Amino acid sequence: MQAFILGAGLGTRLAPLTHILPKPLMPVFQKPLIQHTMDHYIRCGIRDFWVNISCLPLMWERAFPEGEYRGCPVRFSEEAVPLDSGGGVKKILPLLEHSEEPLLVHNGDILADIPVQEMLELHRRQGNMVTLALRSVDGKRNVGYDAASGRVTDIRHALGVDAGEYQFAGVYLMETAVAELFPPEELFSMVPVWLELVRQGKVGGYVCDWAQWHEVGSPESYLETVLELSSRERVHPTARIHPAAELGEDCTVGQDAVVPEGCVLDDCIVWPRTHVAPGYYRRCIVTPRIVVQV
Repeated sequence: MQAFILGAGLGTRLAPLTHILPKPLMPVFQKPLIQHTMDHYIRCGIRDFWVNISCLPLMWERAFPEGEYRGCPVRFSEEAVPLDSGGGVKKILPLLEHSEEPLLVHNGDILADIPVQEMLELHRRQGNMVTLALRSVDGKRNVGYDAASGRVTDIRHALGVDAGEYQFAGVYLMETAVAELFPPEELFSMVPVWLELVRQGKVGGYVCDWAQWHEVGSPESYLETVLELSSRERVHPTARIHPAAELGEDCTVGQDAVVPEGCVLDDCIVWPRTHVAPGYYRRCIVTPRIVVQV
């Protein structure tokens, strides 16, 4: 099975940080967010990754200069203009080497440890064309789901059936035959395709309230995610922290960063290769180019 990670979005809610890095490349505990995602899927047995990209393609080349991660191929589908959730999938489907297997699709701003094998077993047992990972906590709960049948009944109340008590968790499995329902245009959303399959009773739901799940879609949610998660590597070994600098317990400092005398950091993220200017910072994301106060 191959995983397709959606990385071509403009990331407008995460601006101005996305003027420097695409969302999936935002550092989380000393490595890009997308590599945490890949680590999880490698543990689940997936060894083949596709990523669609659009803005700042040079940053992707720097992150994966050899086109691989931990020995697994990482291939890119570049979009001159982001093709939305459906168009990106449509573009890569003809390129997949194992098209008989379902495709795992993962939103690039999601950090989660959803158990793929369990979700895949449910997908196959129910004979679904699409299986959406769902949560009944947090976020926009606008997906209707019938627990008795395991089927999704509505999305965004578009069918007038169910206003919804579940949130789409940004991860789904899809049979490649779904492409028969794709519209002729290149740019389109996947939601109308799902709705047609919902009408046919072919969309299942996999509820994963207990799984770790974070959406890194805004500066605030990015900061909160990093501060909430525990890590043994809050400060990279190559970071230079002056003895007179003050760091709160929840701060993270990246590779080759410099925190000089006169710095006080409280609930902050310092990106790699950042030279922090002396001063007091609280709930800030400090990058080599800008400081974002959350």
